[in-house]
Amino acid sequence: MKFLHTSDWHIGRTVRGQSRLGEQQAALQQVLDHAREQAIDCLLLAGDVFDTSAPSPESETLLYWFFGELYGSGIPALVVAGNHDHPKRLDAVAPLLASLRIRALGRPRHEGALIEVESRDGREKALVAALPWVNERETVEFESLQGEAGAPLTQYADRVAGLLQLLASSFRPDTCNLIAAHLLAYDAVIGPGGGERELHMAMGLYGVHREQIPAESQYTALGHVHKPQTIRPSPRIDYCGSLLQLDFGEREQEKFVNLVEIHPRQPAAVTPLPITAGRPMIDVGSVLHGVQLNELMQYRRDDAWLRVFVDIDMPVANLAQMVREQLPTAVHVERSRKSQAGAESKDAQGERLGPQELFSKFYASKLGRGHEPTKETSELFRRLLEEESHAAAEA
Repeated sequence: MKFLHTSDWHIGRTVRGQSRLGEQQAALQQVLDHAREQAIDCLLLAGDVFDTSAPSPESETLLYWFFGELYGSGIPALVVAGNHDHPKRLDAVAPLLASLRIRALGRPRHEGALIEVESRDGREKALVAALPWVNERETVEFESLQGEAGAPLTQYADRVAGLLQLLASSFRPDTCNLIAAHLLAYDAVIGPGGGERELHMAMGLYGVHREQIPAESQYTALGHVHKPQTIRPSPRIDYCGSLLQLDFGEREQEKFVNLVEIHPRQPAAVTPLPITAGRPMIDVGSVLHGVQLNELMQYRRDDAWLRVFVDIDMPVANLAQMVREQLPTAVHVERSRKSQAGAESKDAQGERLGPQELFSKFYASKLGRGHEPTKETSELFRRLLEEESHAAAEA
């Protein structure tokens, strides 16, 4: 059987207020082309369909156009909600989507979360265990926040792992057995080359370890992490990654969907298929080494989104406008820092610390050496940091 694994479309995401719906439609057209050319038996969409829980009408129009095209090609699909999606909204339209041979799950559940898929020739069947994003606030007991360090994270991981194991307990040896889930695997590398991994892990986000994902699944299709990667080679666990480069933290990432060929009792064969329709995100200059205003024209790229660091001594009120006159696709403009040795040393030291460590150092600097934030204070800081991160992503 053949499956196409895709995730993290974030339909409606803008870049500094600039619409990307045209790019998103072009990328989704490539997904359709891959699905048709490979004659897949089912498409697996592993969450974060939309960028916000209240998508615009234009975003919904694009999604339902895609589903209509998929149905016209005779291809069924399974969709699970991600943390950016509204689970109740997806559950509300699930009965309508079922008429298009699209199974949609907004909230985690046991009943109805094991989906049977038949191959085009009717010779093989697959069982797909579907797990949407599990909201930690509905899973972790408040009392556990008062207990030992790490207790809420452990409790969350155990409960999600329990849900996965419960679903996988219905797998059969004569079927192709897969999992489609939107979750964080702690073993994932985040950001270009993994450079953001320490930052994200320091936030104490809720997730599971790869050992907690049932080995009975021949292929586990994950969504949530935007960098394409294999979490476990056997049995295979993959993030296929986001459909586009969504911010400048993804500027070095190539984008793919995964073609998964699978048969009962056999390892899954996975082939990444490229998605090239989106504009790349490119840095012009760097935080420490900007470019001169008279050099900007040589960096013009009308097919890319640019983040520009300018080497200029004095603050200029209309700097962004001056840059965009030469680089129309510049969506972020700022002055570079002076590359003094002391500043570089201080920046390098700060980059090695995550938000929690920086908060602890700040806390101690105000109350004196030997003072550490309480568990309750650290948990409150983590929640505020997470909420700010989500708000920034939706801005």
